[in-house]
Amino acid sequence: MNEAWVNIGWANNAVRLDLKKVQGSSGLGVMQLRFHVEASCRDEVAAQKPLWFEGGLFAEGLGTSSGYVRRLVVEDSPVTLHSLAATTNFVLVADIDHRQLQVIEEHRTGGIKFRLQLTGTTMNDGNLERIGVGNVEYELTQSDWAAVLEQMQYRRLLLIELDAPDANRSEEFKVALDFYRDAEKQYLKQEWRLTVEALRQSLAALVGKTADEEDEAADVEAAFKTLRREANKTRVGYPPRAEQVRRALKFMCDLGAHPETAETVKVHAHSALLMTGGLLHGWER
Repeated sequence: MNEAWVNIGWANNAVRLDLKKVQGSSGLGVMQLRFHVEASCRDEVAAQKPLWFEGGLFAEGLGTSSGYVRRLVVEDSPVTLHSLAATTNFVLVADIDHRQLQVIEEHRTGGIKFRLQLTGTTMNDGNLERIGVGNVEYELTQSDWAAVLEQMQYRRLLLIELDAPDANRSEEFKVALDFYRDAEKQYLKQEWRLTVEALRQSLAALVGKTADEEDEAADVEAAFKTLRREANKTRVGYPPRAEQVRRALKFMCDLGAHPETAETVKVHAHSALLMTGGLLHGWER
């Protein structure tokens, strides 16, 4: 049901809350779900009283991932109904991060249902008094939810989160991971060339080499030709193919060894960081 009733003191159903629509918005590092609610005064006990609402947002229909999402707050508080039968509109907002949206997208099978669990207070004779509020449910169809995602600009962001690999796979892998962590530090300092240089060292350390031991285009080309000949004769699995990715990435990152800092810009460093991180995550040797 898209509605809930507010009980104030002895008066049940003093205010009716009707959830009209849900919208999304985009912010700095977070997004927001905005629930537009119409409140109507149904009993004189609610007239002229300031009402403060808050609560929790829950997502349902997501299997084992269903549950609490985020705290709800009123954008402009308090809500006041000035007379019997008066109506007013307010917005309940919940900040959502990209990881939460990713979980929703991984588990929903169509639309999505939200449940708003609300509580509230009012001012009565100079004292704060708790008021009773029920749950409000709102179900969005798949197309409506897609529109909300577009409003939050969710699909305009590529988000990649990987668990940190186990450094104890091998001594070579430990060294490679240390270089990768140094690359992350250089990236935060906006040292784009030094980021790529550290990745260059990491990719070489994966196979127990130094960065300067494989920096020729001819070596990369020869390795690819050899693998193609093998693939024509037998099935080639993921580890040999991953080795070719490592070689190609290493060749890409060799530009980081050049002193011309202007040649390496943020987009190059960011791309190399993501690709190398993915390779480390699934590296087998």
